[in-house]
Amino acid sequence: MKYAFFPMVAAIALLTACGDNGVNPPDEPARPLRTPEAMQQVEAPGPSSLAGRGPRSFVGIWAANPVWCAHPQGERAPITLTPMRFEAPGVACDIARIEETGAGYVATLACAAQGQAKRERVHMAATGDVMNLTYVDRDMKTVKLARCPGSPRAPDPANPLESMMKKEPEAPASKPS
Repeated sequence: MKYAFFPMVAAIALLTACGDNGVNPPDEPARPLRTPEAMQQVEAPGPSSLAGRGPRSFVGIWAANPVWCAHPQGERAPITLTPMRFEAPGVACDIARIEETGAGYVATLACAAQGQAKRERVHMAATGDVMNLTYVDRDMKTVKLARCPGSPRAPDPANPLESMMKKEPEAPASKPS
């Protein structure tokens, strides 16, 4: 019993030494940090910096015909979508802006096709592995797309099971000879 008393007194002494001396009252907020590290931007500026916050439903490889996934040929090739890119046969675009609508997302694309720069808007409405892609600036032309088998998907940070899901084993690294 003697030995238990001393550690308890020491713990109480330590706790009483931890007063609220370093805490500002609510009516006296702390001064902002002005260190070089605190003044750095969190993300790079530019139109694509907002695109990474877009939805994960449209990320992947999509095709109007499932055969195009395995055997792409010219214009009959899949479309690849990332949070910041839209790539289709003959055209590569940055997603400059994305807005949520009641039935999907409208993306403003900054494209380069045959050496020409242009802007275009598309509406993407994905449900599972099917997406309706509407070219807003092309008289609302709509194409129904299917997600290609094995297509990458954006991770879902809101899904607590995401980290537990089985991942494909990586090929063992070969030793240099």
